[in-house]
Amino acid sequence: MSTTSTTTAQGPQPLKTWLWRSYIRAALVPLLLIELSFLAIYWGTSQVVYDRSAAAVTQISTEAVSAAAVREADIIARRLETVAALTRVFADDSVRALAQPAPDLPQSEKDNHVYSPDGVFHTGTDTGAAAVFYSGIVPVGPAEQDKVWRTSRLDPLMKSIKAADPLITQLYLNTHDSLNRIYPWFDVLAIYPPRMDIPSYNFYYEADAAHNPDRKVVWTDSYVDPAGSGWMVSAIAPVYGADRPDVLEGVVGIDITIDTIVDQVLDIDLEGDGYAILVGRDGTILALPPAGEADLGLSELLDHSYEEAILQDTFKPDSFNLYRRAELSDLAQVIQSMPEGHGNVDLGRPMIAGWATIAGPQWKLITLTSEESILAGATTLREQLGLVSQIMLAILVLFYAVFFLLLWRRSSAMSSRVARPLAEIEGNMVRIADGGSVPPDHRYEVAELQTVGDHLVTMGAKLQTANRAKSNFLSAMSHELRTPLNAILGFSELLGSARGQTLDGDNLRQVKAISTAGWQLLQLVEGVIELSRIEQGEVREHLVALDVLPVARQAVEAARPAIADHGVTLTVNPPAALLPPVRGDAEIIRRILTHLVSNGIKYNRDGGSVTLAFGVESGMLAVRVTDTGIGIPADMQPRLFTPFDRLGHENSTISGTGIGLTICRRLADLTGCTITFTSTEGQGSTFTLRIPLA
Repeated sequence: MSTTSTTTAQGPQPLKTWLWRSYIRAALVPLLLIELSFLAIYWGTSQVVYDRSAAAVTQISTEAVSAAAVREADIIARRLETVAALTRVFADDSVRALAQPAPDLPQSEKDNHVYSPDGVFHTGTDTGAAAVFYSGIVPVGPAEQDKVWRTSRLDPLMKSIKAADPLITQLYLNTHDSLNRIYPWFDVLAIYPPRMDIPSYNFYYEADAAHNPDRKVVWTDSYVDPAGSGWMVSAIAPVYGADRPDVLEGVVGIDITIDTIVDQVLDIDLEGDGYAILVGRDGTILALPPAGEADLGLSELLDHSYEEAILQDTFKPDSFNLYRRAELSDLAQVIQSMPEGHGNVDLGRPMIAGWATIAGPQWKLITLTSEESILAGATTLREQLGLVSQIMLAILVLFYAVFFLLLWRRSSAMSSRVARPLAEIEGNMVRIADGGSVPPDHRYEVAELQTVGDHLVTMGAKLQTANRAKSNFLSAMSHELRTPLNAILGFSELLGSARGQTLDGDNLRQVKAISTAGWQLLQLVEGVIELSRIEQGEVREHLVALDVLPVARQAVEAARPAIADHGVTLTVNPPAALLPPVRGDAEIIRRILTHLVSNGIKYNRDGGSVTLAFGVESGMLAVRVTDTGIGIPADMQPRLFTPFDRLGHENSTISGTGIGLTICRRLADLTGCTITFTSTEGQGSTFTLRIPLA
């Protein structure tokens, strides 16, 4: 029901459109749905595989990052344990060196130790031994010089320890009276200030009894080295007197610079773009590789000034303390509460973190790697699968574009193969309807259409025979009717004009009625005869170049006697310029225009007007006959040229046969002219005869 309604509402479809839509409904839509379903399944499966692969890779990588933190923390712990052991050895030898008498040193070595104007006792040149700096905060006299000579026996040990481990940057012995023996040698007077209070620095006081009651080797947090080596950490140990075990004679230390830790300790091969951070006991970042600077928004403090470092302790700012950063608070709590583990953190991108505690200094080694780098393989696979799906989709689109084009061409070819014979059959039907004949030599590819064509030929032949019989009958009947009609009209005229025998009023009206009816019947007979002659091809046109204006005036004059009966004004509007000649038959054009003008008078209102106007349009001369009459109702306009249809005027006082306009159109078609009209009920009509220009 809905299909029928839609077809009725939209009207019949062209054959090509109908075939194309049939192709789409029957073939393309199901095939496209199947292909899209396969693509959807493929994409869905790819996403599930990626999600599960990503979860598995993330789990494995998280465990690997955590295991790497534990493994590397153990390695770092063993390396730092070695440094701590060397520090312990250095401290023990320092105790013995301070307790023994001074060795017999060459005078040249003693002469290399000089006083500065500020009272600093120091080495002057580099002899391959350690540098000495006695700050002068305690006056340096013979006893203090003797301490310098006693500690000189530590130089071979300091050289050996420095050479034993590439992590070690420098070694030193600091005493309670601000003696500093440090290896390798450097120009101490250019770095250290006079009267420097060495015990006030963290690399000394963190080993005293208050900070280190167990007298063990301890590690400092990162600080700026007053000796000019930059940021570093130190393994320090107290040196108590051999004869006075409760007196802290000094502190030994072994320094490791931060850049050395970054280059050697944190040079860890982690999965993806991972890197490691070394964090002190209080959360201060001891070492940060370049890879972590962007994530944490920091730059490792490798450039610094010693103006404050040589006067007091200089530590890293709070921005380098992971435990005090708000964005890392959750991770910081877990790291402080657990010696090792793993978790997630957002540093502008999702990261996986693993950590472990380094035995000894109790530092934390934190390994970080981005989820993106871990999932790079899975992401690459997904991108490749996505690329494959895009290629598949592109191929599918290309395939369907070509397929659509082929189907369109196929439907066009099929519709043409069917529409061409249908159009020919339609033309044959029109030809038959117009009384023509159909040639029998037609051949169609479709058997059903061939059968229809054969039937049309048969039907055309039969209809042509019937038309000839009809025309012959009408012609014979019309000729037979014309003789008695002429007699009736003649006798009615004799009765109306008989001398001496005047008819009374009623008889005279009856005679006039007989005459009027006879004339109408005669007009009908004449019209039937003329229509029959046209249909049988007996009317011969004589097409020549002629001036249409005189012909139009003849038509007006022929119709003028009817004006008196209707009181209508008849006007010919001459053209503003000379009209071009037309190619036509003068007699046929006159007959057509006479009938159009007569109709304009007949169907006009009392006191109305009929106007003829001329104009040139698209290679044809247009003659317009406009009246101010009753007009033609819109629902009756399609039947205007139907023979014997008077459009509801059968019982009106307006006389007519109903075939005048039919004859006009047949005559116009015969000579290559056209007749069109426009009309509004109650407002008149305009008929336009268009004649080809010569």
